[in-house]
Amino acid sequence: MAKAATAKQRARWERLRELGCSVCKAFMPEIHHAKTGMGGRKNHDLVFALCHFHHRGVKGIHTIGRKVWQEIYGTEDEHLAKVAHI
Repeated sequence: MAKAATAKQRARWERLRELGCSVCKAFMPEIHHAKTGMGGRKNHDLVFALCHFHHRGVKGIHTIGRKVWQEIYGTEDEHLAKVAHI
């Protein structure tokens, strides 16, 4: 079972949400845990924000699959690099 996010991690998530979706900048994004694969252990530091459409919607990473999603929208590493300074 994954450990709960710390207060510091949750505060960072809020700053990431303020930036909007990493793909389209849409308001009110969700936090996506990168590099987990098939329900693996979540690293609460390896996250970026995605709107519902790009996270769990029709073209979402959890809907169309990580490999296909990354071919269209860029790799998780590229999205993590965008927010590494946050």
